[in-house]
Amino acid sequence: MKVTLIHYTPSAVELLIFTKNTRLNMGPKLMEEIFDWSEDKKMAELKYMSRTLPSSWEFVDLIFCIEDVTRAFTHQLVRTRTASYAQQAMRVVPMKGFGYTTGPSIKGPEQQAVYDSLMRTIQYGYDTLIENGVQPEDARGILPTNIHTNIVAKYNLRTFAELVRKRSSGRVQSEYAECLQLMIKEVLRVWSWAADFINDPKQQALDKLTEYFKQEMADESVIDQCPLTETKAWELLKELDLIRGML
Repeated sequence: MKVTLIHYTPSAVELLIFTKNTRLNMGPKLMEEIFDWSEDKKMAELKYMSRTLPSSWEFVDLIFCIEDVTRAFTHQLVRTRTASYAQQAMRVVPMKGFGYTTGPSIKGPEQQAVYDSLMRTIQYGYDTLIENGVQPEDARGILPTNIHTNIVAKYNLRTFAELVRKRSSGRVQSEYAECLQLMIKEVLRVWSWAADFINDPKQQALDKLTEYFKQEMADESVIDQCPLTETKAWELLKELDLIRGML
């Protein structure tokens, strides 16, 4: 998996402050005045904005190129409706020699051998169909959901902050959690100030509880020999997600 922030709104700091202040002071020279503010004054204003109404956050955008992730993951990613996506098309791109991801619960050598054998069988069947004149849009029907794909995703800052909050759940798929952390890292690389928008104190408190119950869930599953979704910790994580949705 690779995540690259390929574009972000220029002068985002000034634009954020401008769109927030226009509610009180609309004027043609306001943007110029904000550019003349000291860095300390701008950062203080951003910190204040991160704790107020988020409507102004929608004026700045982030565009990510996400590579070598599974189709199963992108099916979840695109559920965020207030975003834009462009994905590699299996309909026209031949998938000969495709890469794939093995889920974390496939641990033993026997499990891995079965999984890899099935993937090789699918690859052989797909290649044979293509070589015999079948169009990629028809041959793709036999491809697995864990096949690798690339996708471009665009969010405004408000949507991204909400995405981080909602997908910090202890029940989120491990691949989604990994991708989200890489996305956050890319954003903070160019916008260090965005940490105040992404990680508020209430979110951090929930994250600590989430990590605790994730470990409890894993331990309980091993001790009681039951699926993760049948543990008491899983039920408690569902309660945390209800609280998370209220923030």
